[in-house]
Amino acid sequence: MSILGAAVLACATVATGFQFFQVAAAWRFLRRARRGKWHGTLPPVTVLKPLKGPGVELYENLATFCRQSYPSYQIVFGVADAHDPAVAVVQRLRRDFPQHDIVLAVGSGRGTNRKVANLEHMMAYARHDVLVMSDSDIRVPPDYLRTMVGPLADPAVGLTTCLYRGRGHFGLPSIIESLFINTDFVPNALVAQWVQPFRYAFGASIAVTRAALERIGGFASFADYLADDYQLGRHVADAGYRLVLLPFVVETILDSVTLRDVWRHQVRWARTYRVCQPVGWFFSVVTHATLWGLVAAVVPGGPVGWVVLASALTARLFSLAAIMRLLGEPETTRYLGLVPLKDLVTSAMWLAAFLGRRVVWSGQVFRVRRDGRIVPVGVVEAEAPVFAGEELRASGS
Repeated sequence: MSILGAAVLACATVATGFQFFQVAAAWRFLRRARRGKWHGTLPPVTVLKPLKGPGVELYENLATFCRQSYPSYQIVFGVADAHDPAVAVVQRLRRDFPQHDIVLAVGSGRGTNRKVANLEHMMAYARHDVLVMSDSDIRVPPDYLRTMVGPLADPAVGLTTCLYRGRGHFGLPSIIESLFINTDFVPNALVAQWVQPFRYAFGASIAVTRAALERIGGFASFADYLADDYQLGRHVADAGYRLVLLPFVVETILDSVTLRDVWRHQVRWARTYRVCQPVGWFFSVVTHATLWGLVAAVVPGGPVGWVVLASALTARLFSLAAIMRLLGEPETTRYLGLVPLKDLVTSAMWLAAFLGRRVVWSGQVFRVRRDGRIVPVGVVEAEAPVFAGEELRASGS
């Protein structure tokens, strides 16, 4: 056997074994995390919700934050423009939930990252010392605030965050994007929190104390970065606080209309990851079981290569089915047949992350600098997608 053939078989073996390691990581995390019992008082909370555009099922998403089983909380919605379509949704929420303290903040702070600039402006309206923030496409159950806030009763804990799963209800592109989240992000996040110190956050849902946020210089300290969630978590950890990843999963309602939308979103994610953790991103290709199984079928090829391919695919699909069962996520298993093709696109994304520094986000084109800061370089003209009576948000999540 040639040296190349041996190297391919070695990579395929590592990638296949990694699939089972992901199952072990998921089982370990859920077993250990669910042992934890967070006791203490539930302090008043300010929920920060930056908005842009009408959103996919935006009212339904935001209404879940108005139905929380929590004693006292304020919700601050923020838009940069008073004519933003999201304003009408907030006004409807005020009418439907008059018992809640709902504030609309119009304006923006400083920073290239307009989401963070929005959050900075919203802080002037935040009345409480525990802050919970999430994206506009997130949907949560009634115990969400209790779960996110509970660990912050420990003064050593400065931030909590949780996993999220994708929900694609608008055709094949959104289903495929949900697979990128549910079969790539979630298993890899569970492995990462086992093998390295947990020093980052997931932007879909974050709770942070005002004291921790002020110690790191507020939102302005990372308002020019693309990966604002990563920077927030890293800054809070560097300030000496402990971060907690909770065994709790929220939903992100996906709005990709075309495969081009999916590609743009995933390239942005890949280039963000590459900038934040360049070494980890470079070596992550070794874990791509479908890629190495397919390469093994060609090099060295023959019966051995086909056995390696079959083993890699079996391990990949078995591990995902097991992880989804542990997470109570049966819907993803319906689409496991699409995973091998999606995995090859993931491998292409890995390469694309090294082929440029431009990303498309919120209708703008940015260049990502080596330190993670972003510089605007253009604007994207995009058609507004329409689904069966649904108004969809602008491409800002």
